[in-house]
Amino acid sequence: MRIEQFEQFIALAHHQHFRKAAEVCNLSTSALTRSIQTLELDLACNLLTRSTRSVKLTAAGEVFLQYCQQALDNHALLKQKLSKFTEAKNEKIVIGYSPEAIGLVPQACGKFMQQFPNISIEMQLQDTDTLLQNIRNGQLDLAINAPITTSSGEMFCLPEQVVMFCHKDHPILQSSPVQLSQITKLPMLATVSTNQALGKLINQAATNLNKQDSLRLGTFEQVVNKLSDRNHIALTTLDLMQQVTNNKELVNLSEMIEQSEKLNLELQIAKANLTAPNISELLNFITLEAGARPEIELAKATF
Repeated sequence: MRIEQFEQFIALAHHQHFRKAAEVCNLSTSALTRSIQTLELDLACNLLTRSTRSVKLTAAGEVFLQYCQQALDNHALLKQKLSKFTEAKNEKIVIGYSPEAIGLVPQACGKFMQQFPNISIEMQLQDTDTLLQNIRNGQLDLAINAPITTSSGEMFCLPEQVVMFCHKDHPILQSSPVQLSQITKLPMLATVSTNQALGKLINQAATNLNKQDSLRLGTFEQVVNKLSDRNHIALTTLDLMQQVTNNKELVNLSEMIEQSEKLNLELQIAKANLTAPNISELLNFITLEAGARPEIELAKATF
């Protein structure tokens, strides 16, 4: 197994779709498929269940996903600890990125290091909350993440492993597509997830909708009972998707929300690094790489 395979599996788990995951990993769909098949052969178990439209993690896949995330964290920590033993005191830039940026950060950083071999880059794959915390406390020089909103305040991409649903008689269903401005005005519920990674995705979605402080958690049955008031909407994860589908009183809102087709990313820069020459050079490489991809829209912010 290789480090890049861990990143590929995380991308596939995030997007639940081979073509989308292949695009962010800068691979062909067939190459990603072969890579995942190699993992399954090596581990002697099925990591995914496949359909014509999407893929889902098996129980073994959920375990392997946690291993991938831990392995990448440990890999970054190992490089940090070993850096003091290197003969040359190379300069280092630490950049964090969310799963949405898997197809941008490694490619841009790789090109940068080819031109500047004396400058090392430590890349850390992290969730949204960790990225924001680490860029603010100075543990990261740069971070690339899916932003909470665009300048219009209307951008929101629901994580593909999170499902939004409501009662079939909810007034919001009278308009199609459902507008984000309607969603943000409604009280929100969420099911409790025993899977830490899925729980983080629900928290990310709630944070992006500015519902992190008012979000109420409960079991699936408790959430469904509360939805009968025709006022609340709810979040759950794909492992409970079948229960949403089988309940005739519920409607899946996820596919009805008007969302941008572009991949909106935000490049977050620590204020102390704004004038650092090496950071400026890396910013140029990231900007050029994003500019060469019409599906990516990159904004900048300072912390």
